[in-house]
Amino acid sequence: MKTIKTILADLFDLHKDRAPLDEITERIYSGGTLKGTNMCILILAIFIASIGLNMNSTAVIIGAMLISPLMGVIMSIGYGMATYDGEYVRESVLKLVFQVTLSVMTSAIYFTLSPIDTASSELLARTEPTIWDVLIAVFGGLAGIIGSTRIEKSNVIPGVAIATALMPPLCTAGYGIAAHSLKFFLGALYLFFINSFFICLTTFIVLKLIKIPAKTYVTDEAFRRQRWQLTLLGIIIILPSMYMAYHSIRSNLEQVQAQTYIEKNFSQGNPQVVAYNIEPDSHRLNLTLIGRIITSEEETELEKNLQGYSYFNGWSLHIVQNDMSDAVRSEDVKDLINNQWKSASGLSITEAQEEIKKYKDLSMRYSTAHQRFESDQKLLENIRKKAPILFPYFEGIEGSAFATKDKDGKVAYRNFIALVTLKNTINQEEHDRLQNWLNAESDLPVTLIIK
Repeated sequence: MKTIKTILADLFDLHKDRAPLDEITERIYSGGTLKGTNMCILILAIFIASIGLNMNSTAVIIGAMLISPLMGVIMSIGYGMATYDGEYVRESVLKLVFQVTLSVMTSAIYFTLSPIDTASSELLARTEPTIWDVLIAVFGGLAGIIGSTRIEKSNVIPGVAIATALMPPLCTAGYGIAAHSLKFFLGALYLFFINSFFICLTTFIVLKLIKIPAKTYVTDEAFRRQRWQLTLLGIIIILPSMYMAYHSIRSNLEQVQAQTYIEKNFSQGNPQVVAYNIEPDSHRLNLTLIGRIITSEEETELEKNLQGYSYFNGWSLHIVQNDMSDAVRSEDVKDLINNQWKSASGLSITEAQEEIKKYKDLSMRYSTAHQRFESDQKLLENIRKKAPILFPYFEGIEGSAFATKDKDGKVAYRNFIALVTLKNTINQEEHDRLQNWLNAESDLPVTLIIK
């Protein structure tokens, strides 16, 4: 009777449908070439990925991932390491360096010339790799090399190309150069290096498992030294991603606890929390309220309640209050109109209609102001998330759109006043770049005040 070990070994046997070793070698050599078709496709993939990132189009970015030939060169490095072919490893590394440099510089030129300079969510998603990106690279790399060593071709390689994105991080690094953002540049290159290293490492491991023949004789001591070197390098590469994962988890938990705190302490809806901001460095939770003004005793009680949440223990509470009046709330607007109907019962029909029309107009005016206020708060929150990545000297922003009347007497919002706090002074070029970015984000001309 077969043991469990025998059954598992039979189920996961990589030798059954393995392609001949000379065919595997030919596939890897072919994928690692740096001329002809591969170079043409590389250039096209760079532009497709850059446009997709610029336009925030996931479908276009996936297309660039599928046609990018970068994985072939990375697998070539792993093959050279597994066969102890030092010359082939050096040749493949030089090819990869050339492809990376070409990709980054081409995308930097594209983003410099592109009229759309706002950082899309697709770009932002590739600036802070975590341990989960490492796991994706490991599992994707394993799937990729296993698929490449089979007799029959499958859809494994396209799937791996999508999972272990190689081209988008390089184009994001190019955007970092065009936008003068070191965080974009380094974060995206780190993601690319994670994917490249672990695809290369898993290629090495699987090729050793299927006993790919070595080009030269290697002693057991040299093999052990190589194994420890790769292990140590892998740990060094993983550490920053674990640190980023820790901060990502902490940030998510802080957001969940902040929302829970707001729902529990402001459930009555008056005052209402229209925006909140967490400041981990200063250990402060900022709340922006509209409605009635809360008393100092209530504020003290609210700060005391905040200490009951593990991530906010020892934090301070900062409240910004805006008295928009009770009439701003939709329920109060209805009450206002109903009360006016009652008080107008003694008037003539014409007079009553005039009174009601007046209060309806008033309620509409307040409703527009309230909607604009909420819109401004969302805009500011969005800017606070994006700006530190694009502008390392950015510290904070407050602002709002201000209203004017058009020629028909209607209220119109045509400008936005922004009070921006910076960590240090900036030159005119950076001032103009910040100004243009704020104009694009707010979709209004911005009057910029720097503090």
